[in-house]
Amino acid sequence: MGAVIDSNEELKKHSVSDDHFRNIDITSNLRHDINMMQHKKTSGFRSFKRKTVMSIVVSCIFLASFTAYAATGHIQIFNSKGEVVVKTVDPSTTTLPAKLSNSLEEYRQRVLTILKPGELAAYYIKDDYINKLNGYDTANPIKFGYLPIEYRSYEAFLTEQVRTSAPLLKKPGYLPKGISFSYGQVFPLGPQRYEREKYDKLEKNLMVKANSSKNKEKLFIEKLDWSKANDTFLYLTNAKNRGAIIIHAGYGLRLSVTQPTNGSSEKIQLKHMEAIYINNKTGGDEIAWYDSKQSIAYSIWVNEEDLLSKKELQKMAESMITD
Repeated sequence: MGAVIDSNEELKKHSVSDDHFRNIDITSNLRHDINMMQHKKTSGFRSFKRKTVMSIVVSCIFLASFTAYAATGHIQIFNSKGEVVVKTVDPSTTTLPAKLSNSLEEYRQRVLTILKPGELAAYYIKDDYINKLNGYDTANPIKFGYLPIEYRSYEAFLTEQVRTSAPLLKKPGYLPKGISFSYGQVFPLGPQRYEREKYDKLEKNLMVKANSSKNKEKLFIEKLDWSKANDTFLYLTNAKNRGAIIIHAGYGLRLSVTQPTNGSSEKIQLKHMEAIYINNKTGGDEIAWYDSKQSIAYSIWVNEEDLLSKKELQKMAESMITD
């Protein structure tokens, strides 16, 4: 995007094998980066008002049915094996200490400044407080930074999705009056801890650099090649906010949608499939669903209060679903 770390038949011709489906969590870093970069690039547009949280865990089972789970007040969606694949969750009560949060953000920004749009990098911070003593994310010494390309041409955005085998995300067939395409992005997935050979080699390289360093430098970076995308984002503008509506598509099977404390959730029907609708009384609403034929989870986030009615948002979501 020149802008963040941590966005159907045609794509089937470029589909990926099952080994492309992996466990990932884009809960905080990705959404945080989107909000941070949008704030810096508003240029007269309003930045995001809302910071919803979504996580996608990817594997290879298919969604078969949706069921409400009334005991906890949350909605759960089960597959044919009785496994939860889509659910609402409470907002996270975990917050990083200010010292840790500020330090991680400082290093992350340093990494992004050396990246060109479209580049992915792994980095290690040589700091005992970050890696051993803070009590939070000490199990993940290797961090990742990505600076996406911002595709302002809809045609270029679609071309990049095909080139990178990204989850297909087309512009909705229905757009409310005043809403139009703004830009799109695709996101790769860096080596994960379960990919032992790749991850261990990467970790070893960075640790060697850190341990052999003779100066007081604490940040060690290695740029990574990538070719496959795992997430796609499409941004819609209302001429005042370039990210008034965000649509996300990610290879995944288990989707967690945060239900705000001052909001509510319910199941709704989208053509031949059901979805979860989140009503946020102090911000925009959200719709999330899962396409079992493509193993892609979808979400639409509205980032301005009273921008769309529930009926309009539902109609937009339905226009994205093929019969």
